[in-house]
Amino acid sequence: MAKITYLFGAGASRNALPIIKEIPDRLERLISIVHEPEYCLDNSYFSDKEGINKKTKRQYQSEMIETLQWLWDKSKGHASVDTFAKKLFIKGQTADLKKLKIALSIFFACEQAIKPPDIRYDSFFSSIMERSINLPENIRIITWNYDYQFEISFSEYSDQKIILHNQPRLNTQLKNFINVADPGFCIIKLNGTAGLFSQGAYAPFLYTDYNGPFSKDFIEIITQRYALISSTSTFLSTFFFSWEESFDPDRDIVKLAIKNTSDSQVLIVIGYSFPFFNRNVDRQIIKSMKELKKVYFQAPDSDLIKERFQAIRDDIPENKLVPRIDIEQFLLPNEL
Repeated sequence: MAKITYLFGAGASRNALPIIKEIPDRLERLISIVHEPEYCLDNSYFSDKEGINKKTKRQYQSEMIETLQWLWDKSKGHASVDTFAKKLFIKGQTADLKKLKIALSIFFACEQAIKPPDIRYDSFFSSIMERSINLPENIRIITWNYDYQFEISFSEYSDQKIILHNQPRLNTQLKNFINVADPGFCIIKLNGTAGLFSQGAYAPFLYTDYNGPFSKDFIEIITQRYALISSTSTFLSTFFFSWEESFDPDRDIVKLAIKNTSDSQVLIVIGYSFPFFNRNVDRQIIKSMKELKKVYFQAPDSDLIKERFQAIRDDIPENKLVPRIDIEQFLLPNEL
């Protein structure tokens, strides 16, 4: 069987989550929702965990909404949230970069509670698995997304609703939280994921019940996680952009992606536009694929994406660069 690598971008989750240009409008909508009286928390306190009982639940909720409003305001003045993040990184504004990660983690957790997962992930798993839930060893996935669409959809097959239990079964690798990966199927998240950690222990930011409901109880859990990550030095974000340095050079996510996909013969690019500020990482990974014979590009603007790919790698014959504009299902190539 051919060794196949998928490269996922934001467009792969767009039936559930906003793409870059849609984030400001969806942020505004979310802010409006959490302002509604039915979601307002009371003036009681969280349990005395890590010292977050210094403010009331309502006070933390107000702060959380202000953080979302800050991101909404900043996102309107930049080409993308990622561009704003890179600017903060370049300028050494670490406090604001942390604030941005917290806001995005809250935003994506809420968005995934409001809407069910993109149904294409469900179809993808259904197509690549046989009778058991064993995943094919010839498929590897690299994703720039920090959402939980893979984990949410896989839960329908594993009957396991806890993200932390599904991630090992998917061989999910996160920046700074790389496990010793078994050869074969894996999901490599270049930007980490929307979560928080303390003393090496990682926990998703998302409520464990994937399908919501988006409720006052859900808001209380998200607010508690906001309090933990914003008010203490113990908890940090697991949301790491690929261009940030790793805590441990031996746990470099780009090096892991290169190691696990260097034997790729087929590359399938789904919903990813090769933005310039990711170019260095994309070039390292894709140029390492010495056996690459064919590349598919699945997106409404697949011809443009093909041109951008050629700026990274120009040694693949033109007839082996295949644009696909049909986005109803994730592409399953003949080589599978």
